[in-house]
Amino acid sequence: MLVLVIGDLHIPFRAHDLPAKFKKLLVPGKIQQIICTGNVCNTDYLHYLRTIAGDVHLVKGDYDDNPHFPSSLILNHPPLRIGVLHGHQIVPAGDTQSLAAAARAMDVDILLTGHTHRFEAFELEGRFFVNPGSATGAWHPTWPLRDPASVAALAEKAAAKAKEDAASADKKADDPKAKKGVKASDNNKTEDAAKDKASESKDSVKEGEHKKGGEIEEEEAKEAAAPVPSFALLDIQGAVVVTYVYQLIDGDVKVEKIEYRKNVDSTSLALQRGAAGNATAVGASAGGHGQYGGR
Repeated sequence: MLVLVIGDLHIPFRAHDLPAKFKKLLVPGKIQQIICTGNVCNTDYLHYLRTIAGDVHLVKGDYDDNPHFPSSLILNHPPLRIGVLHGHQIVPAGDTQSLAAAARAMDVDILLTGHTHRFEAFELEGRFFVNPGSATGAWHPTWPLRDPASVAALAEKAAAKAKEDAASADKKADDPKAKKGVKASDNNKTEDAAKDKASESKDSVKEGEHKKGGEIEEEEAKEAAAPVPSFALLDIQGAVVVTYVYQLIDGDVKVEKIEYRKNVDSTSLALQRGAAGNATAVGASAGGHGQYGGR
């Protein structure tokens, strides 16, 4: 079963339309189900999604004004349970541990969220997490995004290197090698000159590090200047889900493939498949209980 995961369109407030190259890919007859992570912001576009596939499920985003949209969903694709949230309920936004806690509360194998406008797919605690990003590349107030752990690690590494360079320069300044036959006064002059040179070297190192750090920071900001338009397709085959992420980068659509496999024993899998065959509803069924819609 092919499932389109899409969200954070923000039409017409932050974007006027889907990218034309995405529209050429999203044609009727190929996709069986659509899951929207919220912030469609336009009823007409909800109708457009229904022209791609009749089975559409969505949750309410923080900018959706339709009170009838649910805040969370659980869709059953035996043996998989798929949870859906917009993502503004996750604090801090996009935090992996908070996402894991939400998935545990909902008792789902796969958790689909949006809100950050950045594609992510990762496995944690045996569960699979997918954020399709923003299909329109809509602006988000948290951009440019940076991983706090990475920033802290880079800062710590830079500080350690600066300390090491300073210690090395001090050692050279404190232990000058006196030349044979040189008078004590000349040695003092040489030592003073060495210290001055070491001091200049330290200043030069610090200036270079500051410049280099500024260049890195500027480069990171440039790379994450705006969200990249993206959506995801989930190819669900029993306990295996192959995720295809489509991203519009420099005018070209790039596709990446990621696979998730739920660990289930053969007996349990047979029972779940039998239950799926006896189900009255076609496709996925939804339910909502508790804070996130968990059972």
